This record gives sequence, C-alpha cells and structure tokens, in this order.
Amino acid sequence: METPWLLLPGPQEYDEKATILSLASGKSASVRTSDVAMRGHVAIGSSGGWLVTVDERGALRMANPVTGAHADLPAVATVPFLHPVSDGGWFCLDVDPFLQIRFGGLPPPPEHKDWPRARTPTYKAAQMRQVFYRKVVLSASPRPGSYAAMLIMDRSIGAPAFATTEDPAWRMAPSLDGVEDAIHHNGRFLSITYTGHVEAWQRHIETGEFTSEAVAPRLAYEDKHLRRKYVAVSTDGRLMVVLKHSRDEENPSRRHRSNSDNTRVFFKIQILDHDKGRWEEAADIGDAAIFVGANGSLCLSTREHQGIMPGCVYFTDDEVRGACLRMRSATSENSYSDDTELIDELREVGVYSLKAGRVEKIGAVGKHRLCPPPVWFTPSFL
Repeated sequence: METPWLLLPGPQEYDEKATILSLASGKSASVRTSDVAMRGHVAIGSSGGWLVTVDERGALRMANPVTGAHADLPAVATVPFLHPVSDGGWFCLDVDPFLQIRFGGLPPPPEHKDWPRARTPTYKAAQMRQVFYRKVVLSASPRPGSYAAMLIMDRSIGAPAFATTEDPAWRMAPSLDGVEDAIHHNGRFLSITYTGHVEAWQRHIETGEFTSEAVAPRLAYEDKHLRRKYVAVSTDGRLMVVLKHSRDEENPSRRHRSNSDNTRVFFKIQILDHDKGRWEEAADIGDAAIFVGANGSLCLSTREHQGIMPGCVYFTDDEVRGACLRMRSATSENSYSDDTELIDELREVGVYSLKAGRVEKIGAVGKHRLCPPPVWFTPSFL
C-alpha cells in the first residue's frame, strides 16, 4: 500500500483543476477534475485508491484520481423510503417505512419519539451531500463491477445502507443507536455507533440483507469536548477507536468571541485488549500513524511508509455541512485561515502528536478552499 496522498480542491467551486500532494515525497501535481468526474463534486469516501464523490444532484460515484477511471454507484432513489420528485430536484422521505427499517420494527426510543416533525420531510438534491450523506465505505479492493459499499447517513437518519455488484441497490439495515463511522477490514464492514458499540456486518447469502453483531464491549468515554469517533484497526490487527475532541480558548482580553479566539483540536486513542475484554487508552501508538477525515480512517506503519511521523494523527476537516456553510459566509478576503488571526484547527489539515499534545501543520499544504474539505487517499495505478 502506498503512503497516503492528499487531494486539495481548487480555489473555485467548479475549478477544472485540483492539487494532489504526496506525503512521502512532499511533491504536488495538478489533476483535471473533469477528467476524473470530480468537477463540482464532494469526496465522502476513499478505499483502495478510489474516492467516492457526490455531485449537486445527490448522485454517488467511484473515481480514481490517478487513472481517471470512474463508475456510478447505485442511485440514491433505490433507498426504500426515499422518493425523487420534481425530476430529481427534490427527495421526499417516507417516514413510516423509514422508522420500520431504522428500528427493526421496534418502537422508536424516547429520544426519537418526535422524529420527524414533518411526516414527509423533503430535501433538495443539492442538500443531500450536506444533510443526508456522511460517508461511504468501500470494500478493501474495489473496482467498477466488483465492489461492496456501506453508506453512512446523517445522525438523524442513523441506519446504514449497503450495495454490492450482485445487488446494485441501496438496502437499509436497522441500527438502534445509529452508525457514526465504519471501515472495511478482513472482508467485512466494522462500525461504531454513536453510543460506543462496535459491530461487524454480514450479508445474508440468500436474502442479501445485512445484519450486525457486537464484536467488542461498549466503549467508555467522556462526552465533554467530544466531536467525532472513528473506528480503525492497528498495524498488529487490534481494534482502535480515535476520539476527536475540540475546545474553545477565548482571549481573556476580549469581552466577546472574535477572530483572535482559538478552536483547538486534540485526539485520544483507545485500543481493545482482547485478553482482558476491555478498551484501554493508549498514550502512544509506537511507530504507527493514523489518518482520519470525512472520507475514511486508516492506521499505517511509519517504518513501511516514508514521509509520515510516528505516534501522530493526521486529520482533515470532517464536517462537510459545516464546511459548506462556512464557504457561503466567507468573503474572498477571509476564505483562508492564514489570512486572518483566526486559528480554527477543526477546518485545517494538520498532524496531532499524541506525545507532545499539539497540532502541527503540513507545510506543503499551504492555503486551501474551505469546501469541499481536503481528503486522504492511497493512490492506485490499476
């Protein structure tokens, strides 16, 4: 496996060019977004050298930014409770079948009893990548015509959907707690819920339905400052969870928040001890490095991959909705964080040292547009 590269969007929304940066060499190059079917798209998944992108009509696509190959994933209209209207410009959510699938036929728990307020919520097609999708996880070695995919939706939807080449339609699966993050490892999808349960998903050969089973004790963690949980697998095969936290540090000389206030990011790692049957916080991860972001999570050995630092978490902005909102409100003068006093590590590309407890920038990255967020990918020339 290659050392991850970073895909940075061009300065304009419909730019013909994007930049790819090799962490191993520090060198960068331009790619034509129209050549890889990525112009105006947002990347929300990455696996085996392929990105999953979504366009302004809500259509999902696999794309290889190195070779230019691309292929469509199943249409979102194949989701059982989602119906396109106005020639695909809007999508309506049918609540009753959604609730039946979401909670496996059981009554919604108290925190969901009023969901949703509207009996038929509607979404603009252009909103799908901001308020409906969160991430798409591909099988380990995907190819057009040979793949499995897991679609993780916004927290309000919660339940995941699956599609394969044998069954090219999105099949929803029940999830009482809602899936927050997932990876594909050793031939199966592994996920973590918003309540800290780690599950493995299996496809029934005859029905094609996906069901899950717990593969670890519930993760214990503090909610204070917690923004996101990622699931990963260590270089020696152990389950890991990366906890992303943030805290605001106000300038005491100012009465109100301003551009001189700081939003700081820090990470914690928990690793499953199979023998003891419990999660343990890891202050150090040895010669490994972890990559997290809106499109996926990955743990690699720094001995086998040049250009990356051990004991670190490489991260990008993982909030597509927030990035798009910031992009709308930003002016041309303050679109880049380096142009103001604002230090907002949530929207930066950075490297967090677990030992030092601080974030460092990747010097070769430079300025970049707020939306879509940059993404990691491992290049494939196949």
